[in-house]
Amino acid sequence: MEEAPAAKLTCRESDVVRLLAWGLSNRLIARRLDISEKTVKNHLSSIYCKTGATGRTQAALYARHAGLTGPGQAALSAPAPAGPALTARERGVLRLLAWGLSNRLIARRLDISEKTVKNHLSSIYCKTGAADRTQAALYAQHAGLLAS
Repeated sequence: MEEAPAAKLTCRESDVVRLLAWGLSNRLIARRLDISEKTVKNHLSSIYCKTGATGRTQAALYARHAGLTGPGQAALSAPAPAGPALTARERGVLRLLAWGLSNRLIARRLDISEKTVKNHLSSIYCKTGAADRTQAALYAQHAGLLAS
């Protein structure tokens, strides 16, 4: 993902990506900003283009890295790293997920089935308290799993 300065984003795009980094769905972002879900999708497309992100997960990580989440908001986007330890395989799956890879590409990279990837993701979500891929990726960033 290309590192683009946050100044390229409009104020509304910054609001959208901030709420995305907090783990909100398009529907909740739309409600919070009093806009339609279609408008949220349009803003996200523009955000992806401007930041070099390939999806929600990378855009949320970009927002965190660029400091767009606001002070004290980290707890809303990712659970604390405390809790049951992830297995080495789960850490590998989570790292690839955070890099923006699909289940299919994760499976190919790790030479496992897509079903096995889904099973690992279910376990990761349970252990980390993440509700979806974006929150799991934010957890990975917060826990320092992206470095390797």
